[in-house]
Amino acid sequence: MWGELHEVKKIVVKLPESIDAGKGNRLLRELGATLHYDVYSFDANSSEIWQSDSVLHLHLFKEGSEVDAQDNFDEIHIFYPLATRPSSDQLLALELSSNIISKFGGSASYQNQSFSVQGVQAEWDKCNSFLLKEWGEEPGSHSLRRMIEENHA
Repeated sequence: MWGELHEVKKIVVKLPESIDAGKGNRLLRELGATLHYDVYSFDANSSEIWQSDSVLHLHLFKEGSEVDAQDNFDEIHIFYPLATRPSSDQLLALELSSNIISKFGGSASYQNQSFSVQGVQAEWDKCNSFLLKEWGEEPGSHSLRRMIEENHA
């Protein structure tokens, strides 16, 4: 209905080796992540009722398949809810992503390109501009959230 709303952006982190679930949990908790059943998240400091209450969501993978938090894993998919968080959170999301990559000694990519904070921020700035120019909305706005909901109805 509405077209591209830039709901979620994904960064893929490939680990040098499989990580034991217990060690992975410890490392993610040290970084400030919270486990919600099988998905880790980094909670936002504040949010409006229509905004995502997490800055990042993490899903774990082993040999290409998503696994539960109690399983060993060799890949982390980092999801940033660009459309439902204010753009002021983007640098925080990228810094958290860099910390995850560093903590696990992984190599990361974004849209099949090597991850860099500057490169991803430049791409997200294009998304921010698109939302403003095409829809007259900024990331995290109530109207954009309604548009997303209508898109999925």
